[in-house]
Amino acid sequence: MLYAVTREVSPAIDRCEPTHLVREPIDFKIACEQHNAYRTLLGELGCTVIVLPAAPDLPDSQFVEDTAFVVDELAILTRSGAPPRSPPARLSQP
Repeated sequence: MLYAVTREVSPAIDRCEPTHLVREPIDFKIACEQHNAYRTLLGELGCTVIVLPAAPDLPDSQFVEDTAFVVDELAILTRSGAPPRSPPARLSQP
C-alpha cells in the first residue's frame, strides 16, 4: 500500500522561503487548486492520500514530503536547510 501525506496550503504561503527562485507574488487560490490537482494525481497513481489541516503560522508547511522518506519499515527524517521549514518535521512531537 502506498500512502501520501499532504497538508492543506497555508494561508501564509505568500511568506514562504524561496530557495532558488526570485520571489514573485503567490495567488493563494491558485496554489490551493494546484495542490488539489497534486493530491488528485497521487490518488490516481494508487496512493492513499492523507490530508493534514493547514498550519497557518508555517508558510511552507504544505510541503510535508520534504521532511521524510518512508519505505517499508524504514523512515528517514530530513532536516531542512531553511529554519522556517523546520517545524513541520516535528509533527509527531507534542
